[in-house]
Amino acid sequence: MQCSKCKNEAIVFQPYSGQHLCRDHFIADVEAKARRAIRINQWMRPYDHIGVVARGDPAGNALLFFLRKLTGNRKDIRVSEIPLTEDLPGLSKRAHEAGVTRLARATPLEDAAASALTGILRGEAEACFPDASHIQDRIQEITPFSHIPAREIDQYSQIFGLGGDTGVLPQETDPLSTDVKAMLTDYSRRHPAAPYAVLNLCEALAALHRADDKRSPK
Repeated sequence: MQCSKCKNEAIVFQPYSGQHLCRDHFIADVEAKARRAIRINQWMRPYDHIGVVARGDPAGNALLFFLRKLTGNRKDIRVSEIPLTEDLPGLSKRAHEAGVTRLARATPLEDAAASALTGILRGEAEACFPDASHIQDRIQEITPFSHIPAREIDQYSQIFGLGGDTGVLPQETDPLSTDVKAMLTDYSRRHPAAPYAVLNLCEALAALHRADDKRSPK
C-alpha cells in the first residue's frame, strides 16, 4: 500500500485517520503529536529538568529517546532517567533529590483516555486538566505520548531499535478503571477516533480553565 502523503510504501495504517503512512511520515506523525501535547499543555520550559520514568520497556525507552532528540540542541533543558519503583513516594523522593521539575511517563492514548473518562465518571474535574497533574514535592507529571496509540509507540520504538522488557506490565486493580478501559476498548473497535474525542474534550475544558485562571483577580 502506498503512503497517503508520498509515493513510498506504507508501513502503518491509522484507522482513526484513514491514512497509510511510510516510515518517514509515520515518524513525523508520532513526533508531531508528542510535540503538540507538550506545547498545548505547557509541559516544557527553560531550565526544566525532565525525568523520564524508566521501567525498561520499549515505550519508556521510546519516550526517553524522543525527549533527548527534541531537546538535543537546548542547553537550558536536561532529560534523564528515573528508575521506577513500586511506591510513588519513593519515586517522588528520587526525582526531588535529582532536581527534577517534571516527571514524564510513556502513557499511551488508550490509557490516557480511559483515565480521563474514569475521572469524569467519578466527578473529578482535575481529570480533564492534564497540565495540573502533580505528585509529591510539586513535581509535575507529564505524558507526551498521550495522543499516540500503544501500537504506534511500539512501532516507533522498533524503528529506532529501542528494545526493552516486553513482559507483562502491572494490571489495573481499580474496578471502575478496569471497566471503563474495557468499555472504551470495545467501543473503539467500531469508532477508532473515540479515545481522541475524550482527550480533545479534556483539552478544550483545560484551555477554558487556564483562561479563567488568567482572568481571575490574584
